[in-house]
Amino acid sequence: MIDFRYHLVSIISVFLALAVGIVLGAGPLQANLGNQLSDQVAALRTEKQGLNDKLTTSEKLVGASDEFATAVQPRVVTGRLTGHRAVVVVMPSADGTMVKNIEEVVRQSGAVLTGTVSIGADWFDPGRGAEREQAGRAGAAALGLDSTATGDALLTTVLAVLTVAKAPVGPSAARTAGLKALVDAGLLDSSVPDLPSADVAIIVSGDFAGDDSTVSARSDAVRSLVEAFAGSSRATVVAGGSTVAAAGQAVTSNAVQAVREKSETANVAATVDHARSGDGPAAVVLAVEDVLDERIGHYGVDAGATATVPRVRP
Repeated sequence: MIDFRYHLVSIISVFLALAVGIVLGAGPLQANLGNQLSDQVAALRTEKQGLNDKLTTSEKLVGASDEFATAVQPRVVTGRLTGHRAVVVVMPSADGTMVKNIEEVVRQSGAVLTGTVSIGADWFDPGRGAEREQAGRAGAAALGLDSTATGDALLTTVLAVLTVAKAPVGPSAARTAGLKALVDAGLLDSSVPDLPSADVAIIVSGDFAGDDSTVSARSDAVRSLVEAFAGSSRATVVAGGSTVAAAGQAVTSNAVQAVREKSETANVAATVDHARSGDGPAAVVLAVEDVLDERIGHYGVDAGATATVPRVRP
C-alpha cells in the first residue's frame, strides 16, 4: 500500500524538477533559446520579403504580358470572322469587363455583333418554373413556333430561335414580340429591341455555387442551353475565367466546366477558360475560327483543357 512517504517524495521530486527547469531557463539555456528564436524570426522575415519580391515581379510580368496582348490583339484577330454575325450571351454573375472585352474583339474580328443578351438569375431558379413556362409559351406563340417541347425545354428553344440561325434571319415584328415576352418576364435583358439572328454564339460564363445537387442541376441547365445554341449556329464558344470558390458553399462551378464535363457538349462547343486575361479575348476569336473549320478545342489551364491557346493560322 502506498504510504504518505511515497507521496511526499513524489511532491518533492516535482518541485525539484520545476526548480531545475527555472534555473536552467534563466541561466545557460536562456541565451541559446533566445538566439534560436531570433534566428528563426529573422529567417522568416527574409523568406517573407523574398516571396513579396517574387510576387511583385510576377504581377509586373503579368501586367506587361496583358498590355502586350491587348496591343497586338487587333493584328491577331482582324478579318478572321468577316462575313459572320455574332451574338454574345451573358450568363448570370459573368464578369462585366470580360463581356465588354469580348464585345470589342468581336467587332475587331470583322464580325457583326447582332446584340448582347443577358440571362437573368430567374432562368435557373427552381422556384420560378411556372413563370418560365408562361414566358416560353408566350415567346413561342409570338414566333409562331410549332413545338411539342414544354417547360424549360420550350424556353430554351425560343431563346435559340431568337438569337442564332445558320442562315440570316432579320428583325421582324414576330421576333421583337418573342424577345419582349422573355424580357418582360424578367428572364432576359437585350442590348437591342430588335435582334437579328447570328451564326456565331459566344456564351460568357459566370460562377455558380451550392451543394452537389444544386450545382449538378444548374450544370444540366447550362448544357441544355449550349446544346441548343450549338445545334442552331455554325459555331458556339463558351468563354470564362477560373472559378473563385464561394465562401460557405460546398461546390463552385461555371459554364466552361459544365461543358467540358460531358461529351455531349464538349464535342459540339469550344471553351476558353482564361478569357479574363490579356490574351483571352483573342483566344475566343481563334476558338470560333476553329469551330467554323469543324475543329472543337478547349483552351486554357483548367481541367479539361486540350491546349493553352488555339493555333494562330495565317
